Amino acid sequence: MGRLLRVEGLVPVTGVVAFLLLFGILGGPGDPAPEARWIGLGVLIAPALMAYAHRGAAAWAGVLAAVVWTSLAGSVVTALVGWVYALVAIALTRRDRSPLTAPVPRRQPPAPAGLPHVAVPAEAAGFTLLTLATAGFVAVLAHWAGVEALTAVIGAFGLGCAFIARAVEQRSHLRRLFGTPQPMHTVRVVEQPGYVHVLLPEPGGLLAREFAFDVAEDAAWPADDEDPATLPATLYGEPRPGAWCTVEVQGRLHVPVGPVGEVIEVAYDVVQGLPRELEDDEEQLVDPEALLPADRVDAFECREHRIAPARAWAATVAIGLGAALAAGELARLAGEAAAALAVVAAVAGGVGYEFGWRAQLRPRLRWHAGGVAALGFRGPDRQPWANDSAVVHDDAGTVLLTAGESVLTVPVPPPWPKPASQRSADQLVAALRVARNQSFAISPLPPPPDVEVPSRPIKLYGAWLLSVVLTVLILG
Repeated sequence: MGRLLRVEGLVPVTGVVAFLLLFGILGGPGDPAPEARWIGLGVLIAPALMAYAHRGAAAWAGVLAAVVWTSLAGSVVTALVGWVYALVAIALTRRDRSPLTAPVPRRQPPAPAGLPHVAVPAEAAGFTLLTLATAGFVAVLAHWAGVEALTAVIGAFGLGCAFIARAVEQRSHLRRLFGTPQPMHTVRVVEQPGYVHVLLPEPGGLLAREFAFDVAEDAAWPADDEDPATLPATLYGEPRPGAWCTVEVQGRLHVPVGPVGEVIEVAYDVVQGLPRELEDDEEQLVDPEALLPADRVDAFECREHRIAPARAWAATVAIGLGAALAAGELARLAGEAAAALAVVAAVAGGVGYEFGWRAQLRPRLRWHAGGVAALGFRGPDRQPWANDSAVVHDDAGTVLLTAGESVLTVPVPPPWPKPASQRSADQLVAALRVARNQSFAISPLPPPPDVEVPSRPIKLYGAWLLSVVLTVLILG
C-alpha cells in the first residue's frame, strides 16, 4: 500500500478525475466508432500504470493520451482535460533531476572487472507484457476478442514499454557511473554479502546520512563471522534515492546492481563511526510545550484520541461516493442497464463506506497509566505498558506505539477544520509518553482501559443510500 501512495500516485489520481470528467460529464469521445471509447479508456489507463515503473515513459504516454483525446474530442474542454493529464505526468519527471549540492571533488571510479546485467526482472516483465499485448491485439483483429479488449491491450503495452525503459535507463546509469567523473565522499560502510550499508557524516559530525544499495557478489571479499563493523571507504556518486553509487573499501570495489534506496538522517557517533544510540529515557522525553492541559490529569483518568469527526466524515463520504461513481461509470461503459448500474454502484459504494468506517470513523485510542486500548481497522487490541514501550511519530500523520506485545499504528492526520478538533501528532506523543512514564512509578497498576466496538451509525447508511441515488441520477 505504501508504494501506491508515493508521489507517482498523482498520475492515477489525475487519471481517475479525467475519466470521470471525460466519460461522466463530457459524454466520452465524439467519435461514434465502437472502438473509440475503449481506445480512449486505454490511453487514460496506460500512464497511470506506467508512472510506477518509469516516470519518463509515463510522461510520453500522457502526451500520447492527450493527442488521442484531441482527435477523439467533441469539444475544446475534452481536449483540455487530456492535456492537463499529460502536464501532470510531465511535471512528475522533474523530480528525477539531481538536486543542487555543495561542490565536492570528482574522480572517475576504478574500472571494475565487468559490469553485471542489472534490471533483469524489469526487462523480463516488459517483454512478457509486450508479448501479451501483441497477442491481444491480434485477437481483436481476428475477431477472437471484442473491441473492449483494446483497453487491456493498450494498458499492457504501455506498462511493458515502461518496464523496458526502466531496464535501459538503469543500465545506462550503471555505465555512466564508471565512465564519467563522479562526486567523491569519505564514508563509513558495513560490508555484507550482496549488500553495502553506508554512513555519510555531515560536515559538523553530529549527523550522518544513512542508506544502502545492493551490490554484485565479490568472491575476493574476505567474509567472516565477526559482527558487522564500519570501515573507512570512498563513495563515488550522488547519495540520493534512485541514484547509482559505488564504494571502494580497502582496495575492494563494490559494483552496484541497484540504485540507492531510502536515505535517512541519523545521529552520528564520530568516535565509533556508528549511528549514535539514544538512551531510552532520552528518546522518550516529554515535550512540555506539546502537552495539552486536558492531558495533565490523574494517572488513572482515561483519555481518548480519534480523527476529527468532520475530517473523518468528509473522507468517508469521498471514498464511498467516489467508489460508487467509478463503478457506475464502468458499468455504463459496458452497456449495462440502469438497474444493473444501480446494483453495481450500491455494492461498490457499500465497500467504500465500509472501508471509510473502518479506516476513518471507527479507529480510536484510549489510554491511562495502566496501558492502552486501540480499535483499528481489524478490531480492538488492549496492551499494558512495558519497560521497552516507546512512542514516536513519523512526520507523515502516523504515531507508532509499542506497548506490551503489539506495535500499534495510530492515524493522526492534521486537525481539521480547526486545531482544537483533534490532537496533533506531537500532542498525542506527549500525552502517551506522560502515561508511560507514570506507569513506571505506580504499583499496582490497573488493567488497560476497555474499548467498545461501536455499531455503524444510521447516518452512515443514509450517506451510502444518498451516494447510490446521486450516482444513478448522474450516470443514468
